[in-house]
Amino acid sequence: MIGELREGIRRCGFEAEVIDQGGPDIGTADAIAKAMQAGGPGEYTIIYSDVFMSGEGYELLSRLPSPALLAAEVENPWEYGVLEVRDEVMLRVTEKPAEGEARGNLVFAGALKLSYDVLEVLKSLKPSPRGAYEVTDALNILAAREDVRVGRLKVWRDVGRPWDLLVANRIALDLELREEVKGEVSSLASVEGKVFVEEGAEVKAFAAIEGPAYIARGAEVGPHSHIRPYSVILREAHVGAFTQVKGSLIMEGSKAPHLNYVGDSIIGEHVNLGAGAIAANLRFDEAPVEVTIKGKRVSSGMRKLGAFVGGHAKVGINVSIMPGVKIGSYAWIWPGCVVSRDVETGERYNCWAAYKAPEGG
Repeated sequence: MIGELREGIRRCGFEAEVIDQGGPDIGTADAIAKAMQAGGPGEYTIIYSDVFMSGEGYELLSRLPSPALLAAEVENPWEYGVLEVRDEVMLRVTEKPAEGEARGNLVFAGALKLSYDVLEVLKSLKPSPRGAYEVTDALNILAAREDVRVGRLKVWRDVGRPWDLLVANRIALDLELREEVKGEVSSLASVEGKVFVEEGAEVKAFAAIEGPAYIARGAEVGPHSHIRPYSVILREAHVGAFTQVKGSLIMEGSKAPHLNYVGDSIIGEHVNLGAGAIAANLRFDEAPVEVTIKGKRVSSGMRKLGAFVGGHAKVGINVSIMPGVKIGSYAWIWPGCVVSRDVETGERYNCWAAYKAPEGG
């Protein structure tokens, strides 16, 4: 996993050192401490990987003196660390209080600025009741001895559930995307609205792209394909003939090469969709789409929501993936199947396995 992460960072053109924390669920404070031990003295900007904030948020954090954190107002504060703040200085943070006991709706937004000397505090922490070293415990210790500055975000989204990434993507495209075409676009293609086509991307004849949309370096779109608003086609991905992508993320190296429909979905890296494979995004009864989260059916609140396909999965020809279904990484879906349940990582989903042809047939 660490090797794949390093390779993914390298392919994206970035340089970064990846630190192995040593195991899951050890806690955010432990992760920060290990990063500081590897990086040495200096000032650290820490952004949780499962939150989205606009560029304005990064600028706000950069202007605050250490120690500092960013906060956001939410409708469900009991699911986060709830902040008590006076004159934009943190008094205390309470980690996930009982519903109805939260003091306000301002929560810790998963963005910090800390100096290296906080390492001493991080290393002194005791495990929380769930066995993790919590950064909120460190913040309470800091707040008792010095001012911890608080910046309030206008745009923030927790990306803890599969569909949150789609929502965050739409916000980002609206706020951050600029219209620019650097790649090769056929004179027979149509590009309308706010569309960014990176250098090295190719949009072939009779393709239609409606913005906001982002086409990354090395991606191929067309011929005869349709990219609808709020779609992102990442590096080396291919959206081919008579394929339509609507409000979806197609990640690095994935292929929807012919006669596919991908609606409001996330297609992981290096996935192959066989001819005629579709990711449906609307329930037959048009009710909000439900997704299984930790064994429970949870409403996404979204009327249109498609599939979530993990990296390196192979989807056969004429497969139909029902709304809200999750397909694990490296899974194979046999041709012609209707996938109405989640598929595990590495599973071979063969809807024909129990089929027995009639005698004499």
